Amino acid sequence: MRVPFQTNSQTSRQKTKASAERGEFLKKAITNMLLAVITAALAINSEPSAQATVPETQMPNQALAPASPKQLQVEKFTLSNGLQVWVHYEPTSTIARTDLIIKVGSRNETQAISGISHLLEHMTFTGTEQWDEEQVVNKIDQLGGRWNAYTNKNITNYYATVPAQELETALEWLSQVVFHTTLPADKLDREREIVFQEKGGRYDWVWSQVERFGLDYDLTTKLRKQAFTDSSFHLPVIGRDTALDRITRADLSNYYQQHYLPNNAVLLVVGNTPPEQVITAAQQFFGDLVPRDLPPRPETPQARSPETSQPIIVRGADRSEQVRIKLLAPTVAWGQPDQWVLSVAAAALDKQLQDELRLKRGLVYSARASTRSYRDFGYFEISTRVKRQNTDEALMAIRETLAAWQQGQISPTDVEEAKQALIGKWLLSMDSTENRAYWFASWVDVSEPDEPIPYYPEEIERVTVADVRQVSQAYLQLNQFYTGMHQPIVTITSAVKGGIILLCLVSAGALGVYGWRKYAQR
Repeated sequence: MRVPFQTNSQTSRQKTKASAERGEFLKKAITNMLLAVITAALAINSEPSAQATVPETQMPNQALAPASPKQLQVEKFTLSNGLQVWVHYEPTSTIARTDLIIKVGSRNETQAISGISHLLEHMTFTGTEQWDEEQVVNKIDQLGGRWNAYTNKNITNYYATVPAQELETALEWLSQVVFHTTLPADKLDREREIVFQEKGGRYDWVWSQVERFGLDYDLTTKLRKQAFTDSSFHLPVIGRDTALDRITRADLSNYYQQHYLPNNAVLLVVGNTPPEQVITAAQQFFGDLVPRDLPPRPETPQARSPETSQPIIVRGADRSEQVRIKLLAPTVAWGQPDQWVLSVAAAALDKQLQDELRLKRGLVYSARASTRSYRDFGYFEISTRVKRQNTDEALMAIRETLAAWQQGQISPTDVEEAKQALIGKWLLSMDSTENRAYWFASWVDVSEPDEPIPYYPEEIERVTVADVRQVSQAYLQLNQFYTGMHQPIVTITSAVKGGIILLCLVSAGALGVYGWRKYAQR
């Protein structure tokens, strides 16, 4: 490119400006680098949630009296096209909660389409056969209602909460959004980018490079992959970057046609509308849907026994210098009789570990025991965080507690207290129409059409000390647990320190270059 003639003063001013711009660029580059390192450390071990597609409007939650077995009955019906309709009748409720649940989630995916269930959830709101996107968004909002959707490993749940008299409006809205969406092609790139924003950005390439150097960051996933055979269960709900970038509108349409079927869905209605009226309305809005062959169920991960008692060490970034300790043992699926006993065992062990590690030894802020169950398998977890120098003592205390349980040292008092705590928490969680709907929805993937939903307090109350001792022997033996530790090598503190050192080195180098140039100009 040809450069016009310039005077010396013009050249001098431009050099000064260029120098200032280089300095500003250098400061921004260093600042951005520091922010990137700190952000990465903060993002570690926090898989992005796929359960908040859009902001919810505010609406008072309907408070109810304490639950009883009769109050929590669900009547189940099936339309001729296979759509299940679950109705929980609450005569005193002033709101109607409607959930339309499709039995599809990240476990139905492959590596090539990882994240498609959640992306499809986003896309269903962008336009229907009857309404454009703005009308979809405003339909429930203008009633003062609440609406949203979430995707997890097994289901995608679309829901709306409206004043009780607007039940039919909510059902029509769900019908349009879920079964009459048009998946506009011109909205795909925008929703894809929104998913990446929800995900926190495109960072998968960072983690793949980290893993190439023998580092890692996700202790829970690491243990799950050790404890269970490779399957779609290990895919993140939010999806993988490469797969999300490649998903096309045709991919979405094919996936939608395979899974969004009336005979693969459950309509749940909780409110003051009698069941017979709900069935009439459901027939009006969903009765014309055509069933098709169901897709195959996701593969069940097979449990594997640990080959060694040595901890699995994961080294990578974290928020703090603390070492995370986690123990994981395969157990049983949701709905199995031992599930209730394991819940009580987890609550009792949780309190015992908290007393031992925090109150007696002062090693940790908290120590937790929990049980997770899916339709076809489950696992038991123990987790805590501890100073690096206290790692061995904390792990030894956990193992000693488990060993004592194997010897039958399980206090009847601890078991009774655990049962009462579980029942109390559950009753408190059932204080609203929406919370009860959430409880019922959790049974969609595991409950048969003609199977009643268990009453939680009764199931927990049946558990005895002998039951807890039995499941402890069956599932909580020391040699059944995978043990893992996450040992941080990069933290916020170390990132800031390293950044400051790097800034000083760069600044010193820049000053040296500047001084050398000044000296050379003499």
